[in-house]
Amino acid sequence: MIWAGKIVDAVFRGGRKHSNAGHTVINMLQRMVPLMREACGAHVVIIIRFDSGFFDEAILQACDELQGGVIMTGKMSPTIKTYVRAQDPAQWAIYDNGHQEWEYLEFGWRCESWARHDRALSTRAVTETNGQRLLDFARPDNVILTNLGVNAVVLASASVDEQIHWTQPETLIASHHRRGADELPHRGLKDFGVEALPFKRFPANAAFSSCMLIAFFFSETFKEDVLVEVLPVTSYATTVRRMVIDIAAKVVRTGGQVILKVTHSVMATLRFAQLWVRCQSPPPILSVSRRQ
Repeated sequence: MIWAGKIVDAVFRGGRKHSNAGHTVINMLQRMVPLMREACGAHVVIIIRFDSGFFDEAILQACDELQGGVIMTGKMSPTIKTYVRAQDPAQWAIYDNGHQEWEYLEFGWRCESWARHDRALSTRAVTETNGQRLLDFARPDNVILTNLGVNAVVLASASVDEQIHWTQPETLIASHHRRGADELPHRGLKDFGVEALPFKRFPANAAFSSCMLIAFFFSETFKEDVLVEVLPVTSYATTVRRMVIDIAAKVVRTGGQVILKVTHSVMATLRFAQLWVRCQSPPPILSVSRRQ
């Protein structure tokens, strides 16, 4: 589970298991959503994005029970394809993010084996990012499922403006398109640690992975709390190591003091005095009690 560019919860599983194997995802939601409300307030609005690997009625139902919003990538089933192709072109609207255009059609839909109906948006790209228009046969189709605008409890504590904002089709499509950015923490984790786990046995690799995730989280918060004026928060660990850690320095003892000596260029470029002060006064860590 990723929040604000950070991996906040994870489960280590074997490569043979599907991303939605068993009850892992629902257990994670039931574990994390109460913690979010305990830390951020009982009435905080929670909206979770899922890719098509989590296309599951049970997950949607669990989010409804937890009063959480859902923006989920669906699957272009033959039923959806037949339905959207039969609709009048005048019913389609245009979404433009300033770089690319999409056509979208809103409708209610129930998967063949499901008992629930959901709000759905079918989208298809009209242009590429360079403005080049796409022919009909080259337009990639997609479908988005959501409970926003259907389950009123999800946005009950939000302001009227926020409720209008989060129920607009354009907002849902824009949020759905940001799923690509959600994958960047995985790339950052591999850059921070290793991509191939070092051990042969599953328990040892699970322990190694958990320690690497914890260390990676601290590394990300260190960039926000200490290095915010020196490096962009989006910098990868390799950049942080090269620019901040791999510097020439010397530790000397004189006058009963231990002094770290760095070059003038490092002192000025990295604002080393400010970094040192921040490292000596870290922000407090807010503890949230875990329910057993």
